[in-house]
Amino acid sequence: MASHQWFDLTDKSGDYGVTVLSDCKNGSDKPNDNTLRLTLIYTPGIGTGNGRDYSDQSTQDWGHHQFVYGLAGHRGNWVQGGSEWQALRLNQPLITFTSDKHPGALGKSFSLLRINNDHVRVLALKKAEDNDDVILRMVELDGKPEQNARVTFAAPIASAQEMNAQEEPLGSAQVQQGSLVTSFTPYQPRTFALKLAATHTTVPKPRAESVTLQYDRSVGTDRGAKPSAGFDDQGNALPAEMLPQEITYDDVPLKLTPANAGDADAVTAKGQTIQLPSGNFNRVYVLAASSDGDQKATFRAGDQPVDVTVEDWGGFIGQWYDRTWNKQEVTVPPRPGAPAGAPVRKRTVLEYSGIKPAFIKRDSLGWYASFHRTADGKDVPYSYSYLFVYPIDLPTGATTLTLPDNDKIRILAITAAEQSGSVHPAEPLYDVFGGESQEKSQARALAETVKSAAE
Repeated sequence: MASHQWFDLTDKSGDYGVTVLSDCKNGSDKPNDNTLRLTLIYTPGIGTGNGRDYSDQSTQDWGHHQFVYGLAGHRGNWVQGGSEWQALRLNQPLITFTSDKHPGALGKSFSLLRINNDHVRVLALKKAEDNDDVILRMVELDGKPEQNARVTFAAPIASAQEMNAQEEPLGSAQVQQGSLVTSFTPYQPRTFALKLAATHTTVPKPRAESVTLQYDRSVGTDRGAKPSAGFDDQGNALPAEMLPQEITYDDVPLKLTPANAGDADAVTAKGQTIQLPSGNFNRVYVLAASSDGDQKATFRAGDQPVDVTVEDWGGFIGQWYDRTWNKQEVTVPPRPGAPAGAPVRKRTVLEYSGIKPAFIKRDSLGWYASFHRTADGKDVPYSYSYLFVYPIDLPTGATTLTLPDNDKIRILAITAAEQSGSVHPAEPLYDVFGGESQEKSQARALAETVKSAAE
């Protein structure tokens, strides 16, 4: 049976039970009345001789696996035991961040959002697509009507409107004393657009100013148009219509020049020294990618060298342990009942040959498209294109940024920023490879954070 993040077995008396929790393995069965089983690996057999079998199925679970599962005993049934919340805690654990020392204007504790009903769950909290409203999506968890659930934010709610999942208005919503009040039918999802009143405490945004660049290469092109140069030496290019006018990273805007047909919209790194805007800036953000594989590069912030690896603009930025194949052509027997003299059919069979190691590129992704454009103006789907963001700290008094002397590197925007404080994750935010346990990787990340803060 397909499960979700948990499944439960409660005694006939209803007095007690146990819930099996899983963060990724969602197959289960119940062979008898007192046994639950969590399926970790399931590789189906494949047919032979009918020409329609898929040989890769026979090895689909071969490779490296990481399992996280849990058991939660409870009084009463799964609703009383809070099985839904137990599963959410396993699947979405609290992540710890550390920050630089600061006055702490928000106090020792802070609640962004709270609901007075634990039978209602927040599914999503995000900025609206078309304005500055806050989009809140919730759902009733236990299959029972819930009346007058109250949602309170750190700031009072000034107004609210019910929306559908496409953020289209459905009708009015009730606000009482700065809180959203709403009711749910069993398992009902509801979405609201909220306008928040001004807060008593505000954090100033970083001061930022775009760096003037002398563009010398056209790396984006319109659909159907042949690029004048392209991102790489083969003339492949970024899809111009997918490039935004501005990319915001860490609350700092990176402004791109329009990718008009034939106009230069990127800088080729050739060791140029760029004058930075005047002001008390302590960091620059560089939007860049390499045209030919990952490139080691050295920027100079004032007189201080900064070594980075500028990632390739294509390929994959992450991949789990991946099977490799030997391909061979085999003859397929005629289907039963086929007429005499039917043509011989052939098909490709994949023979497992090994596993490629997993990897994740750690650089911060600023922009991507799910395709790129060829030198003759055609789109290549699922052949991705990327731009990365490289923050570079400026020493006190630095007035220039010298680019690497590497003409494989394309730079589309640079912004100087004055920022105070920063936040660092105290544990990995995504998979760690190479045989290191999650506990060790968390300890290492915390040690690196403490060392960085000390420095």
